[in-house]
Amino acid sequence: MVQDDPALSALIGSRICHDLASPLGAIANGLELLSLSGLGKSAELTLIQDSLRGAVATLDLSRLAFGRAEPGEMLDAQNLHGTLAAYYANRPRMALDWQVTGPLSRLHAQIIVLLCLGVERALPRGGQLRATGAHPRIEVSALGDTLTPDLALWEGVKSGKALPAPDPRTAQFNMLHYCLAVQGLTLDHRLTDGAFTVSV
Repeated sequence: MVQDDPALSALIGSRICHDLASPLGAIANGLELLSLSGLGKSAELTLIQDSLRGAVATLDLSRLAFGRAEPGEMLDAQNLHGTLAAYYANRPRMALDWQVTGPLSRLHAQIIVLLCLGVERALPRGGQLRATGAHPRIEVSALGDTLTPDLALWEGVKSGKALPAPDPRTAQFNMLHYCLAVQGLTLDHRLTDGAFTVSV
């Protein structure tokens, strides 16, 4: 029986994101031509443009979170902020407070994105997502009135033990589990009044 291989999954994720990027770019070019053709700023065109921006932001984030990260690749913290900000701009109930500085390895940037995707699940009614620190120490916190972190999943990632079978809604935990193991990093988490924080 073939075993699940996170590295292969990441490679497939990169390929899917790569193949989707070109048609989305073509749609963006087509919309720009339409806007220049004298059609005006119609409600329909605005809706399509907003939807396209959301799709591109989700694709960019998915590429970072689930795509293949090559050793030696670097990413500036502000570039990563731009990707996350574009993604959360389409989620009005979620505010992003970004306080991460300095250059990051592509592998560490992937871990930060996966932390954000995991921690945001603790905010079912929305709230603030705060990322602080610099390589190699990063903290991501969920701040809100209603906090419902899946502590069993986080404890599984922390312990390094096998997680439950992957589920599309919680795939970020499985990928995070793998990335931390590859990098030899450990994770901690704490739940206090009004905040749930995960640190690496």
